[in-house]
Amino acid sequence: MSFRVEENGQFRGAVSFLNLGMNDGCVENKHVKAEAGLSASKLEHQHRAVCAQESAAACADEAHVVHIVKGTAGTLKSFQAGCVVACIGDSTITVDLLKDGVSVLTAAISLSSAEAAYELVEGVIDTAAVVADDVLEVAIDGTVGTGTLGTGVFAYVDLHEDVD
Repeated sequence: MSFRVEENGQFRGAVSFLNLGMNDGCVENKHVKAEAGLSASKLEHQHRAVCAQESAAACADEAHVVHIVKGTAGTLKSFQAGCVVACIGDSTITVDLLKDGVSVLTAAISLSSAEAAYELVEGVIDTAAVVADDVLEVAIDGTVGTGTLGTGVFAYVDLHEDVD
């Protein structure tokens, strides 16, 4: 037996369904109460992994593991870098985002005297997909020219992970 209701309505008592099919997009964030107690496995997790050198220290060539993907799949959303004190002259700092040792950017971010102190420079992500056990690393490389290298290099990556 089936029937169809073509009008809006309200239920004053409890309603239970044995099987409920819903159209895509009919449940939005505003429909889920903060105290709903959803399992972590039903959510997409957002992470911001940060890498930072000492604020007063000149740029040092190094690489830092900043995140290990634990979800079944995910997406790199953004990558930005900057420095506390900008480079002087033609000295430059490159900052790259690596996945399992390979760059995921179209080109590493270049920080030079053209950027102001604390200015964030956006990297362009070429390979956004990540999967379980991918290792994300920030690689920093300074090239001294006629001036001085900036100090306090920092970077962050935003990513979303699906948890199984």
